[in-house]
Amino acid sequence: MYLRYPSKLLEEAVNEFARLPGIGQKTALRLVLHLLKQDRQTVDVFGQVLLRLSRQARYCRECMSLCDDDLCSVCADPRRDHATVCVVENKKYVIVIEKTHLYNGV
Repeated sequence: MYLRYPSKLLEEAVNEFARLPGIGQKTALRLVLHLLKQDRQTVDVFGQVLLRLSRQARYCRECMSLCDDDLCSVCADPRRDHATVCVVENKKYVIVIEKTHLYNGV
């Protein structure tokens, strides 16, 4: 579906949001219009967080999970059972498992 936009900047922003998984043109337009309604400081913080994530996020040297340091909080925790390893298909499952607070391995 091709939408016509009154602004090239709006069109570029919508096209970038639409590149995200699960985000189509209409949802992208809603997100961009929502951001335009926010005060400039809110949008600046949002943009800065995305830039910091892109530039500073790392992968844990042990499990390749996303983290801020060389080791993620799971691998760095000495209270975890490092002899028990859970292998997951993708990184979002690590977050789901950790939210349960039931698994004590790595």
